[in-house]
Amino acid sequence: MHTASLKNLVDVEGPFVSVYLDVGDHVDLRWRAMRDQLQAMGADPYLVALAHNAIVSGVTPRGLAGRGLIVGGGRVLVDQYVPVPPTGYTARCGPLPYVLPLVDLSEPLLPHVVVQVGEHGVDLRGVDPTGRPVAVATVGARGPGRRLDAAELADVAQEAATLVDRLGAPLLVLAGPLAGRRSLRVALPNRYHHLVVEVEGPPDRAVLHLAGRANQDARRAVVERFRDESTRLTGRAVHGLVAVRQALAEGRVDTLLLTDALVGSQQVDDERADEVLPLRAVECGAEIVIVGGAVRLHEDVGALLRQ
Repeated sequence: MHTASLKNLVDVEGPFVSVYLDVGDHVDLRWRAMRDQLQAMGADPYLVALAHNAIVSGVTPRGLAGRGLIVGGGRVLVDQYVPVPPTGYTARCGPLPYVLPLVDLSEPLLPHVVVQVGEHGVDLRGVDPTGRPVAVATVGARGPGRRLDAAELADVAQEAATLVDRLGAPLLVLAGPLAGRRSLRVALPNRYHHLVVEVEGPPDRAVLHLAGRANQDARRAVVERFRDESTRLTGRAVHGLVAVRQALAEGRVDTLLLTDALVGSQQVDDERADEVLPLRAVECGAEIVIVGGAVRLHEDVGALLRQ
């Protein structure tokens, strides 16, 4: 993740309230549980109130299901909708903001086109890598109470193909009853058939899984570079809390690598590692990449240094 958009966090004094939640449905119930948790933690009531006002007044854009909110310094500092909702929810309060979940949730999706086939019509949606719809259309049968005829299906298929070309989308999802999906697939030009995935019923959750993360190749490149630099003894790859913390303090880090969020169980300068290290990366303009188990990092932390 590029961290330039989080620069406004650097010079703000704590405390902070950081929350990440699924806003696809039942937001009021989910937020109530989070608010109770924050109050039990002793969070600043004013910051909790600011978060409350932002959440209850927000309208989730279509196609986006997650939201990250960081409040501090008497104002909302980060309010970002993301295409992939967090599992469960996260609520934290403390002297530092918690930005690591935003790194994971903000990873881009593969651009894709969704065609929802209904009994009497079709909904089309093109989605860009941020999860935002770039084109939405509804096509109904020309006659009331009728199914789409062959000519109408051909028009829908052509519109879907045009959206795929416009987005450069490697994924075309056909959703709905089997007969409707198959009829539409037959109507598509042959060159698009290899992009098609069919799903039963409402497509949104399935699409998030199918679209995956678009930056898997970029993550792989970071891992390979880290491995290469480690074997070359150039000094441009370091890992372990002490070495990475020092490099961040000196502003020499190009990319911060983290195994996963479990790094937070460790401490750096008497602060949670999963809070202080990403914030220092933001401060020096470094990218942050969560590499999972793709490479072994001492104490779950590594860094590629600037040349």
